[in-house]
This record gives sequence, C-alpha cells and structure tokens, in this order.
Amino acid sequence: MSDSKRQAGFTLVEVMVVVSVMAIVGVVFLGLVSNYFVVITRNNELSEMTVNSQNLLRTTVENIRYGDGVRQTNQIVDAHAPSGGWNTNNTSFVIIIAVPALDNTRAYIINPSTGSPYMNELVYYKSGLTLMERKLANPDAVGNRLQTSCPASSASSSCPADTELASYVRSMLFTLYDQNAAVTNVPADARSVKITLTTERNAPGQPLNLTTTTQVTLRNRF
Repeated sequence: MSDSKRQAGFTLVEVMVVVSVMAIVGVVFLGLVSNYFVVITRNNELSEMTVNSQNLLRTTVENIRYGDGVRQTNQIVDAHAPSGGWNTNNTSFVIIIAVPALDNTRAYIINPSTGSPYMNELVYYKSGLTLMERKLANPDAVGNRLQTSCPASSASSSCPADTELASYVRSMLFTLYDQNAAVTNVPADARSVKITLTTERNAPGQPLNLTTTTQVTLRNRF
C-alpha cells in the first residue's frame, strides 16, 4: 500500500479532538446566545416597568394637583369598603384623593350651599401585587360623570369593576408636607405630597426592582 493511501482520512484521536473542540465552541455559543436573550428580556421588562410607573405617577400627580388634596377617611359611603371604611395609611398602602365632581362637559358641579364644587373620592389601594383604584362618586352631584366602582366580584353595569392601575407593585408610600415644608401626618394640613412607588418583577437572573419618586404641590383648596 502506498504512503498516500496510508495517510488518507482522520485518526480516532483526531476525530475525538475535533468533536471535543466543536462541543466546547457549541457550549460557549449557546451560553452567549442565552445571556443575550436574558439581557434583552430584562431590559424589556425594566422598560415596561419604568413606563408603567411613570404613567401611574403622572396620573396620580394630576389627580392630587387639581383635586382638593388627601383625605384621612372616605366621606362618601362605600358599601364595599373594608371594616371601618377606607383610611389613608402607608402600612395598608391606601391613599384617598378628593377630586372635583365634573359633568359630561367637564365643568365643575357646584354645591349651591358652599359655592364650591362637590367632591368625588379616588381610593388607591394595594391588592396582592396590583395597585387598584376605587371610584366613589358624590351622590349629591347631579350630572356627575364619575361612576362609583366595585370589587370585580360585585361588579355590574351600574357599578363597574375597580380599575387596575399597575402590576408588580411592592409598595406605594407617600409623605405629606405642610405649608412650612415639615412632614405632617394630618392629610388636611398637607400642601405637598411625595410619592414613592416601588415595583418588583421576577425576571431571568434575579428579580427586577424599580423605585420612582415624585413630589407634587397642591394647587387647589376648595
């Protein structure tokens, strides 16, 4: 047999070396691809959390800024409120915001006895990992465009379900400041409110945490 025929093909050792190298390259490649998708997924979820947090805070700021401030307890009867009614409380993650009652043209509905607008109430409360909004329409405001809402289990055409404001909410804390910029625990004395929203979401690698803070000054005191 000639030397050229004896040298054709690969030896078993060469084949094993090639297979081992290809396996290592494949593992490295899969690791890089997996890491790439983890980074993309985390970035997308963080971006979604950021947008949702900013939208929620923007809406909350508008309600507080143009409303009549924060209330300690709800003054409008809520048949579905917790025992003892709603109470603004950081521990329970509840805040009650008073907002003027509007008609379908978005004009204030004025209380003739006081000369000021009737007030509706918006109750933000945490249910599991979801921040919810309960709407309480003032029954004395004739033509009120706001409709009182209910828990989903009790919702009907006359009482729509509470609104889901945000998901993955770990906490929504608020700090009240009086006219001297000192912290106060009395909602009626509040002239500005700092809101700190913390969201947390499970993601590849480790949970994502996002804390967003904003402060709003009350413009209207009816």
